[in-house]
Parts: sequence; structure tokens; C-alpha cells
Amino acid sequence: MGFSSQAGQAIFRSQTVNGTYNADTGTAGVAMKLRDGALAPSRTLMIPDPEIGGGRDIADAYLGGVSWSGDYNFYARLESLAVLLKGALGIVDSQVDMPVAGANTHTFTPSDAAQLPFFSLEEAIGSGLEVYHYTDVVMNTLHLEAEASGYLQGTVGLIAKNQVAGQVRTASPQWDDGPMLVGTNITLTYNGVNVGAKKFSFDLNNNFASDDYRLGSFFIGDLTPTGREVMAGFTIREQDSAMWRQAVYGVSSATSPGGLTTKAPLVITMNTYEMVTGTTTGSLKIELPEFTINPYAYGASGSTIIDSDLTGQALRPDPATPIATVTVVSGSGTIA
Repeated sequence: MGFSSQAGQAIFRSQTVNGTYNADTGTAGVAMKLRDGALAPSRTLMIPDPEIGGGRDIADAYLGGVSWSGDYNFYARLESLAVLLKGALGIVDSQVDMPVAGANTHTFTPSDAAQLPFFSLEEAIGSGLEVYHYTDVVMNTLHLEAEASGYLQGTVGLIAKNQVAGQVRTASPQWDDGPMLVGTNITLTYNGVNVGAKKFSFDLNNNFASDDYRLGSFFIGDLTPTGREVMAGFTIREQDSAMWRQAVYGVSSATSPGGLTTKAPLVITMNTYEMVTGTTTGSLKIELPEFTINPYAYGASGSTIIDSDLTGQALRPDPATPIATVTVVSGSGTIA
């Protein structure tokens, strides 16, 4: 008899002490519904080189250092997404929630601290195949996207220092059963002007250094984020050449290439149709105050209408201004 993947579960909980699995992960953490994904070991056999005096066959092999990494793909729900945002960005409201018509608002900006939050993770694989406890889990990457006629979907890239197998599965975790978000309730503005976008994407990469193996240990000694990248993209049906000129020439009024770029605010606003508490709908808002569009080419082909896939980079010329601000309104009073 096989094991059903759909019967698995993943539960996230903020870690109180680095290096120590939170004992209340199963009861106080948030169980996140997933489309697919699991963490996988990064480990290889250490094979010695041929030796003079030895035989033609490999005599032995050892196992070296190990870490775990992988992607979870999901439909975005606000309570579990807030946990991922806390890990990927760092929380700035210090868990002091602000009531908004019976809901709670959590505001995130990318942390400039040397370390981002660690999480404990319970991962059950299938319907009884295996249950793992992961310690010191970090959110390395976060991707969100939605099409006009689709759901808001995401991918989170995780790295974990340690894993212990054979654990007891939490029988009744706190599932995030909140409403999902769809493209018909998502708007995008650039430089204060509504963009009739057909789809959008948002990407954050913390570029964690995950190769700090040390003598006397199988495990990574440190997980430290390096250069941060914040990017976004959207697809438009071309109405005029202003956006193309801005991306390629630098400003929309130019008729030949210049060296400077136009930087303007990009704001993506998303709302749930269902109430998250009382009479309040949930929402997710992504603000990139200084966003510049990459040069791109028109995709003219035959009799097709010209649509263009635009991508761009969030910048931070003023250190006092965060490169991004993400605001979540949900019915959750705390973030796991």
C-alpha cells in the first residue's frame, strides 16, 4: 500500500532560541496548505581518489556535511503568508497588532539586521511515511504571482540547518483555512497611474550563504543573508510607446537613449472577497517606492496584438526609505 501525498502537512513556528526546536510548534504554529513541495537533503558521498597501492575499485565512502532545502508551492492565504513574510522580510510591528475594524494589520519592511528570523518546521510526508522536525529554518526566496483569471499563487524557498526523523505527527494543527485571493480583485499602479496589467509577479531573494560547514560537525554553522534582491514584473497590452521609451531610453519623453533611469512607485493591492473577521475583508499590499523597468523589446508577430512582459528592479537610493513595504490585513492577531 502506498502513501498519499495529500495527507502530508507543514507547520511553521517562530523559533524562540536559535538551534532549539520549538516544542509548541504543533500547537501554536500555523499549518500551511501546499500545492506541492518538500525539503530535500543536500548531501553527497565522499569518494576518495585512486591511490597507488590500492585496487581499481572504490574501497569505501563516507557521508559528509548535510543541510536541507526545497520549495513549497501554494495558493496564498493571508495568515500563513504573513508567517512567510515575517521570515523573508522581518517583522517591524514587533507583534503589536493594530485593530482595523475588527481585523489586524501587520506591516513588514525588509530588515537590515545581520540575521533574519529562524523557524521550527514540522513536515509530515504522506499519510504516515515519515515525520520530520526541522530546526533553524530560513526563508531564502519568496515568489508571488497572479493572472487576471487566476489565483494568487506563491513559492517559498527554504533552507534548514538540522532535521530529526521519526517524530510524532501533530494530530490537529491550526490550519490556515482563510480565503484565497484572485486576479479579479488585484490592481497595480505605477507612478500613481493604474496599469491594466494582465498578470504580475513579485520576487524577493535573500541569497543566504549556506556553505558554512565546520570541522567536527555535519551541520551548517551559520545561515547569513547576503545581498538582497527585490524584483517585480507585469504584462501589459501596449497602448503607446511611453513605457517602452522609459525602459529603453530612460524617460518616456525621450527620442534617443540616455543614461539615467526613471524610478517611480509600484503598488500592488489585493483584497479577498470574503470577510476575514466581522465586516472586514482581508488584504495584501506590496509597495516598492523606487522601481525601474528593465529594457525590453516589442514582441510583434503576425496578426497578434502586441503584449509585453515587463520586469523591473526595486532600488533603494535613500537608506532611510525601505526598499519595500508589505501590509497584511487578516483576522489573525499574532504571527506564529
